[in-house]
Amino acid sequence: MLSNEYWWGGVVDFAYQMPYGCYSNQKIQVGLDGEDQSSSLFLSNRGRYLWSAKPFTVTFQGGRIRIESEYEVELREGYSNLKGAHTAAMSAHYPATGNIPDETFFQIPQYNTWIEFMYQQNQKGILAYAHSIVDNGLEPGILMIDEGWSEDYGVFDFYPGRFESPKEMIRELHALGFTVMVWITPHISPDSNAFRELRGTDYLIRDSSGKFALREWWNGFSCILDLSNPGAREWFRCRLEHVRTEYGVDGFKFDAGDPCGYLESDRTYIRQLPQDHCAEFGRFASGYAFNELRAVWNMGGQPLVCRIHDKMHSWDQDGLNCIIPGTLVQGMLGYYYGCPDMIGGGNYGSFLEPGFTFDEELYIRWMQASILCPMIQFSIAPWRVLSPENFRIIQQMLALRRQYIPEILTLARHAAVSQEPIVRPLDYVFPNSGYETETGMYMLGDRFLVVPMLEKGKREKTVMLPCGQWKEHDGTVYTGGKAHLLQFPLERVYIFERM
Repeated sequence: MLSNEYWWGGVVDFAYQMPYGCYSNQKIQVGLDGEDQSSSLFLSNRGRYLWSAKPFTVTFQGGRIRIESEYEVELREGYSNLKGAHTAAMSAHYPATGNIPDETFFQIPQYNTWIEFMYQQNQKGILAYAHSIVDNGLEPGILMIDEGWSEDYGVFDFYPGRFESPKEMIRELHALGFTVMVWITPHISPDSNAFRELRGTDYLIRDSSGKFALREWWNGFSCILDLSNPGAREWFRCRLEHVRTEYGVDGFKFDAGDPCGYLESDRTYIRQLPQDHCAEFGRFASGYAFNELRAVWNMGGQPLVCRIHDKMHSWDQDGLNCIIPGTLVQGMLGYYYGCPDMIGGGNYGSFLEPGFTFDEELYIRWMQASILCPMIQFSIAPWRVLSPENFRIIQQMLALRRQYIPEILTLARHAAVSQEPIVRPLDYVFPNSGYETETGMYMLGDRFLVVPMLEKGKREKTVMLPCGQWKEHDGTVYTGGKAHLLQFPLERVYIFERM
C-alpha cells in the first residue's frame, strides 16, 4: 500500500469493514464470500485499482496486499484519487448502457410483504396491508409480494390455498395506486410439476456425474435452471410472461442465484464458473424494467435494482451499521441503482429471537440514514409498530425525501451515461480532505450532504463539514472547514446543500 492509502470494493456485504487500510487484516474470496453484489474490482483513494475478469482472493494485511488467483489480476495506477480510479475502471470494464430501471423506483416508496407475512403470503393479508398503507396516509408505491405466493419453486401461479382470486387482488392493488412485483427464483422444486416438465430437457443443471444437481440453499434442496442455455432462458421468460399476462403483475424480485449454488464441475450448456452463472441471472433480470436482485456478479452499470441483503434489527450487528457503507460500495462497484435493506431490518430471524423487543428509535434512525439513498423500502408496517408520534416522524421524513426526488432522478439518469454514483463517499467528492475513512455520512451527487445519527440514545455529535458554505434544509448556513456540534432530537436528520 501507498502512504495513507485506502481501498473499497469486492463484496458489498463486507462494506462495513471498508475502506481497507494499513491496519486492516482481512482476507476476501471475491465472488464466493458474502451474500450481496460482488465484483472483481477494488478502488484506491490514491488513484489505483485492481481488476480481473475472473474471481480472485485478496488479503489486506500489515500494509500489504496479497493476491491469489489462477487468472490475471491487473493493477492500474495514475488516476490521482478515488473518483479518478472509479472513472477509469468503469470506462475500461463496465461500459455505460444509457438505461436505468423504471423511474418509479426512485420516485415512490417500495413495500415488501416479507416481514409482515414471511412464508404465509396470502390474499387477505396482502390486501389489508395495502389498504393500511393508504389509510395511514402513506403514498402507494411498488408492492413486492414475497416468497410463498406460489406452491412450489418453478410453479408460476398463485397458490389457490392462499389466494382465492389473484387476478382480482392485482386489479384492486392497481386501483389503489400500487405497482405489483412478485418474488421468483431460478430454483425448481424436485417433486413439482415444473421438475417433471423439465426432467426430459437439458434446462436443469447436472452435476459432474450427469445427475440432476440437487443443491442445498436456505429453503432446503432444489434443482437450478441452467440459464447459460438459451432454451432454459426462453422457458423461464415464457413462465414470467404468463405471470404478467394472466395476473397483471408488473415485475419481479429475482432472489437467490448466488454463486454458491453452482460448481465449476457442473455439466451446463456453457461450461463456466459459478460466478458466471450468477451473472447470467442478472443479465436475464435486466430485461425487465421492474426488477430487483441481491446476488449479482460483475454487472456494474447495468439497469438493475440491487438491494442490500436482509439486515438484523440491530444498531451494530449486521444492522443499521451496514446501510451507508453498503450503499457507498454499491456505487463504487457500479451498482448505482441500489436500495438499502428494508427500514428497520429485513432479516426475519431477528424478529423471532427470544425476548425480542422492537426498537422504535432504531427504526427512525434507519429511515433517516436511508433518506437520500436512491430508493426506500418498507416491510414491517410502521403504523403498527410505532407510537403515533414516531409514525408522524416517518411521514415527515418521507415528505422531506420527496423534495429531493428530482435530484435523485437526475443523478440516476446521469449515472447511466457518465457512470458516476448517485450516492458518493465524501472522499470521492472532496479528495485529500481527511474523509478517506468516513462512512457515517454521504453525498447525494456533489451537491447534498446527508448527516444522520447512527448511535442509540445519542442526541448530539460533532461533525467536520467540508470547506465552503453549506445551507441546511431548514435554511441555516454553516461554514465548512471546521467542526460543528449538531443537535439530533429524534425527528432530526441534517441535509446540507453546498452553496
